[in-house]
Amino acid sequence: MKNRLFFILLCAAINLYSQNVPTVTLKDSSQLKLTSLKIDVQITGNFATTTYDMQFYNALDRTLEGELAFPLGQGQSVSRFAMDVNGKLREAVIVEKELARVAFESTVRRNIDPGLLEKTEGNNYKARVYPILAKAYKHIVIAYEQELFTTDNFQTFELPLRINEKLEEFSINIIIFGGEGIPIIKNNKNQQFFFREKDNVYRASLSKTNHIPNKPIIVQIPNSL
Repeated sequence: MKNRLFFILLCAAINLYSQNVPTVTLKDSSQLKLTSLKIDVQITGNFATTTYDMQFYNALDRTLEGELAFPLGQGQSVSRFAMDVNGKLREAVIVEKELARVAFESTVRRNIDPGLLEKTEGNNYKARVYPILAKAYKHIVIAYEQELFTTDNFQTFELPLRINEKLEEFSINIIIFGGEGIPIIKNNKNQQFFFREKDNVYRASLSKTNHIPNKPIIVQIPNSL
C-alpha cells in the first residue's frame, strides 16, 4: 500500500513539472531539424536549473523564418534565452505577452532583430527565430528554473525528453551539490549513466551519437527534510 501511494505521488509530481523539448516551427508548419542537444542540470538544495543547448539545421537552399515554442510545467520559469546572430550567441530578453508585442513592434521599426522570448498563457514561451540561414545551423540556448519538493524522503527531478528523431549528438550532465546520499536514476538501463561522488558533489554524465532520446530521465535525491 505504501509503495502504491508513493507511485501515485511520484506520478503527480511528474505531471506537475512535465514539459516538452523546445521546437522551431516553420511557416509551412514543418519543424526545423534538431541535430544536437546538450543538457546541463544543476541542483542545489531544492532548487534546480536546467539548460538546453541546441543546434538546429536548415537543409534548404534558402533563408527561413520560424517560431520557437517551449511549453513549461507548473512552477517552472525560463531564466535564460540566447540565440546566435551573425555567428555570435546573443542573450535575449524575456518579457510578458503585452510587453513583447510593444517591444517587438518598436525594434522591427528600427530594423533590429528583436531577440525576445515571449511568455504567453499556460506557462508557454515562444520567440521569433530569424534568420535561419541556408545550409547552416541555428544555435539556441534556453534555461529554466524550478523548485523540487520532497516526497517520502526523496526529491524528484524529471526530464521528459519526448524526442522521436535521431540526434547527431546528445549529452546530459547532472550536478547535485550536497545531499544525504547517492541520487538514484530511475528506469536506467544504461550502466554508464550513474552518479559519482567527490567532495559532497554528485555528478552523472552521458554522451551519445546518433541517438533517439525518447525516454524520460527521473532522478530521486535522498532528503529527510
